[in-house]
Amino acid sequence: MNKTKVSTKEMKEFINDMANQYTMQFNVYREERIGNTVLDFYAEFKRRDEKYLMSKSIKVWSVENQQYAFVRHQEQAITPTDIKKFAKDIDARIKEFVPSKREHMSTFFIGFIVTNQPIDKAVLKEVRKARKLQFLKFGLHGWADRYIAIVDLTERIVLVNNKGREFVKGFQDALLKGEARV
Repeated sequence: MNKTKVSTKEMKEFINDMANQYTMQFNVYREERIGNTVLDFYAEFKRRDEKYLMSKSIKVWSVENQQYAFVRHQEQAITPTDIKKFAKDIDARIKEFVPSKREHMSTFFIGFIVTNQPIDKAVLKEVRKARKLQFLKFGLHGWADRYIAIVDLTERIVLVNNKGREFVKGFQDALLKGEARV
């Protein structure tokens, strides 16, 4: 891939474009915080599925699934400490976002750091390790799964743990297809 120089203005336009793309299926909240981390936006998706027997009065089963994407930008070089701090801020707030009921099945949390700086090998190693799977009440109330991803605008790639690849597809597609203004 070719390295391209990306200005701060272009990086913010990319983030704004991604927030607008998320609005098609997610609720998007701009300029929020999670813990001590200032976010450019976060996106929330909730889905509930139910199965009935003959009429809606006889419910057979129901499940709820959620997904959250927390996006922030960083203009300085990313360090492994930045990854750990962002992950810690998300982990500390998991209980606030997950409903405490048996119908909850899964919640996925993805923390995106958008940068215009080169990525160090130590940071790449930390991103690959940055997955946390947490069973809620021994799995009776489902689970929460957290990933940290880096969107490298200079290389036009998204770095994430292998299990988290399906959740970064929107960012990766925007970079490859050139939908974003980078």
